[in-house]
Amino acid sequence: LLYEKMTGTAAPAPAANPFSDTTNPQILKAANLGIVGGVGGGKFAPNNNVTRQEIAVMLLRTLKTVMPNISTTAEFKTQFQDVNSIDSWALEAVNFMNAYDIIRGSTVDGVSYMLPKGNTTKEQAIALVLRMYNAFNKL
Repeated sequence: LLYEKMTGTAAPAPAANPFSDTTNPQILKAANLGIVGGVGGGKFAPNNNVTRQEIAVMLLRTLKTVMPNISTTAEFKTQFQDVNSIDSWALEAVNFMNAYDIIRGSTVDGVSYMLPKGNTTKEQAIALVLRMYNAFNKL
């Protein structure tokens, strides 16, 4: 839906469902755009939780689909104590999302953590999508 709101066009559905465990049209459109890829073996795992690093990757893929020429080179705005816990496949996305204040992490006793493998709540996901829309929709 973020793609559709930012482009003003309907996301195309795939010709065939790549997943055996979901028929959700939003998931299928996101897969067709390359925003999500599932867990392998033709499965999406729609009931799995989404980690913070996974949502960062999905948001960056969405932005790259909407704005293919955007530079995603960025520096962390926050010095996360657990930066080494971010998987290499997610580092660019987490870095970018933090640099643009989309993902801010968590602070415990004055120390900042990304908690990249922590689950993203529905409320957090809504806040992230709204921040992304507000930050990049007018560009």
